[in-house]
Parts: sequence; C-alpha cells; structure tokens
Amino acid sequence: MNSASDKLRAILGISGWARFVENLRACRDAGRALPATITLTGPTEDERRRHAALLRLSETSRAQRLRYELNAISNALAVAGAPTDWSEILEILCGPIPTKALAAQASTQAWQDFWPATTASLSAHPFPAHLDWLDALRRDGVLKRLASGDATLAARWIDTASRLLRALPLAEDQPLPHTAAHYCGDSHALDPDRPLATLVLRGVALRKGQTLPSRSPERRALWAEFGVVCDELSAPVLTFNLGLTGEEPLAALVSHATLAIQPLHLTTRLLWATAWKRITCPPRVFICENPTIVALAATRLGISCPPLVCVDGELKTAARLLLRALRTGGATLHYHGDFDWAGLAIADRIFREFSAQPWLFDHEAYIQACQQQGRPLLGTPIPTSWSPQMSGAMKRVGLAYDEELLVDTLLGDLKEAAGAPITPNSGLLSGARQGV
Repeated sequence: MNSASDKLRAILGISGWARFVENLRACRDAGRALPATITLTGPTEDERRRHAALLRLSETSRAQRLRYELNAISNALAVAGAPTDWSEILEILCGPIPTKALAAQASTQAWQDFWPATTASLSAHPFPAHLDWLDALRRDGVLKRLASGDATLAARWIDTASRLLRALPLAEDQPLPHTAAHYCGDSHALDPDRPLATLVLRGVALRKGQTLPSRSPERRALWAEFGVVCDELSAPVLTFNLGLTGEEPLAALVSHATLAIQPLHLTTRLLWATAWKRITCPPRVFICENPTIVALAATRLGISCPPLVCVDGELKTAARLLLRALRTGGATLHYHGDFDWAGLAIADRIFREFSAQPWLFDHEAYIQACQQQGRPLLGTPIPTSWSPQMSGAMKRVGLAYDEELLVDTLLGDLKEAAGAPITPNSGLLSGARQGV
C-alpha cells in the first residue's frame, strides 16, 4: 500500500462505507454543494463499527441514526496519510463526474450567477415594479421552465422583455406585430403562445396589481391599456346612427350608414386613422352590451334612434378607442348591460374608465326586471359602486337577466330620448337591411 489513493480505498472503499460514499457522490453529480454532515437511518453493525474505528471512538453508537461529520472524517484521513479533499476522494472512489452531471453543475452555477447579475442590470435601468417582477419569476420558476433551464436564453429574454417594459405604455397605440418587430426583432415574438409575451404580460399585470390574464379578451385588454393593439382589423366595434360630423372619412362613412339605416362596424385601424380634432361628437351616446339590441333598434327605431354603440361583451381595442374619443369629444356616455356578475364587471370598467353613467342599469332597474322570468345568477358577486343596493338585491333574488330580455324597455327609453315613434316591427332586418 504505497500510494495515498491505495490508503483511501483501504479505508473508505470497503464494506460499511458504501452508503456514506454514495450519498456524497449523489450530491456531487447533482451539482449540489457537499453538506457538512451526512446522516444515515437504520445503520448496520458494519457501518457503526467502521465509523467508530476510523474516528477512534471508545464505543460504538447504538442510535437509530448515524451522523458522519465530514470535517472529522477528513482529519482522520489526514492522520492515515490518505487524501482529504472531498472532490479528490470521490474521484478516486467513484470515478470522474459524468458529462451529464457536469452539465447539470454548469447549469446550476449559471442560474446562481444569473439572478444577482440580472438584478443589478435591471436596477441600473429600472422600470415600474422591476424587482417585484424579477422576484416573482424566480419564486415560481416560470422563467427557468420557459427557457428549459437555459440561463443564457433566459438572460436574452429578460433583456428583450425589460427593454419593452421600459417603453410601456407606448406614447401612441401600435399594432402588436409592429411592437414585437421593433422591440423584439421578431413580429411574432409577442404572439400569445410565445415566452416573451408571457414575460411582458406578467410585468404589466404586476403594475396593475392583477394576475396574468388567462383568457384572450383579458390579455388583449391588458395589452391595449399599455398602447399595444392586438386586433387592428378584427374585433371591430358595432355602432348605429353614431352622429359624427366633420371632414374626416369616418364622418362620411357614418353618415352614409345612417341614411341607409344600417348598423356599422368600425375597425381599430379606421379609428386610429381618424383625426378626432376634426370630428364633432353627439352630446349623448347610449352603449349596450349585446348586438341584438342594435339590430332591433335599427329595425324598430330606424333613423330616429339616438347614437348607439355595442361593446359586445368584454371591451376590445376598437370599442375602447371609440368610447375614449367620444368622451374626449364631449359626449356623455350611458351604459346598459346584462344583469349578471360578468355584466356588472364590464359595466364597472366602463363607468370608471370613461366616466359613463348607468342607463337603466341600477337597483331600481333590476327590481323592475324581476317582473320577468330570469335565469339562475351564477358566479362571484361584485360590488356596484354606482348603485350600492344593486349588488345586494341581485344576491338576494338570485336571478340574472340578459339584456335581450329587456329590449322593449331599452328601446322605449331610446324612443323617449329621440322623441320619435317606434316602427311596429319586432323582427330583425333581413337581407340587405341586416347589420354590416
């Protein structure tokens, strides 16, 4: 036994040390730092005897756990003339670290370096809630999962996402593909299924104090709040007799549709292209949630119907742009929606964002609706700040009322606002007279 390696094998490479050595090898190959102690449960007599002999203990422990102090074992190996560096010890006893384990170690080290380096970088060029954003990505592991453990790729994504987050909200609304191309170098980088979209949306959702939206309409709405438009030509806003005047093409288009008694869809692109300073808005605009109300208003009120806008559920970009322009242009907005919790949530956003007023959409209107047959009211209740008694009444009654069920009441109110008779026809327009 001439070499230090031979002495080591004679001491730790024999029966009674196998489990101890295997624990250390597993730590090493997983890229984890070796612990100060190793504890084995249910030690064998051989393990007890070998441990006591190396450390020159007076008697063998009878405990159900055997505690190995690496520092004490290293000192005992030094006395015996064996290697004491644990990396060297494990290579002698178990062989070199496997290539896969080396890669795991490199990855572990890369991520250990990643977080402080990224924190320093973002702190040098901050944006709102940047440290909260990074901390959330670290805590839930989403960044590491998206990057499949590649810290280099994650760093590139963080750099790109933070560049866009510093720019948001954009000074002027821009289409999503254009924004992606400009800030990410790829027009599809912010598509819904792409990692960068997830990272950026998490950042802006954090600024708003909300969780990452799970539904497409909510994601589009969140992008829109920061000047990024997902639906330049899709998801137009439905209007009827909008009553815009001026030299802009939009005013001429609205005028032609009004004369033809035709509801009109307005795209985000068209609304963007309009110079609203050259447009005169009507003093009052009524807003409904469901397209059926517009169709029946066109049929039964015709050209005498007051200006009417349909948001068709959750607000899309076009609807938000139009309502903002109308409000800025001096129009007073009046909103009605479904008497259910989702409808109340939409109404709350419209009231807050556009200073709109309820249109037959308060406690008294709900009690009046209860004279008809409703459907079960399901979902999570929300408060109604514009009519504090309304939410409580809905919870007590437990019935929801779709806007279409109340169409006669709504059209009667529009008739009164217009001071015009209603055409006695409850059917929808057909053929060329249907909404476009």
